[in-house]
Amino acid sequence: MEKVILSLYSGSLFTIVFIVSPVLLRTEKNKDLAGHFYGRILWNFYRIFLPLLVVYTLLFDFSEGVILFLGLGINVFISKRLKEFKRKLGSVENLDFYHPDRVKFRRLSYTSLSFLLLNFLLSATILYKNL
Repeated sequence: MEKVILSLYSGSLFTIVFIVSPVLLRTEKNKDLAGHFYGRILWNFYRIFLPLLVVYTLLFDFSEGVILFLGLGINVFISKRLKEFKRKLGSVENLDFYHPDRVKFRRLSYTSLSFLLLNFLLSATILYKNL
């Protein structure tokens, strides 16, 4: 069961980081719509894997589980900040590419993606170790 949880988590992170993000976040038109879908995907991902990581932590490996849970928790925190900042901004498409608020939003987005990549690498390493 622990390998199933780690495999699902690691595979889902791979999909988000290397497939979903590049497709949705690099669109030229309808950035707000693409961002909306990306946000929905992430929040559903969090809803599924936060409880699964708690199960992994309690039943299989406490130290690894805590590390994975904290890694994902950091992403939840960043995503919450992004969501609040987006509400304040309104449409990102209405701002110039170099507008300070749009630059800040882009940096937060890249920070979130970087932590997702780090979580993927960490979960893949743990999975490989447990094979």
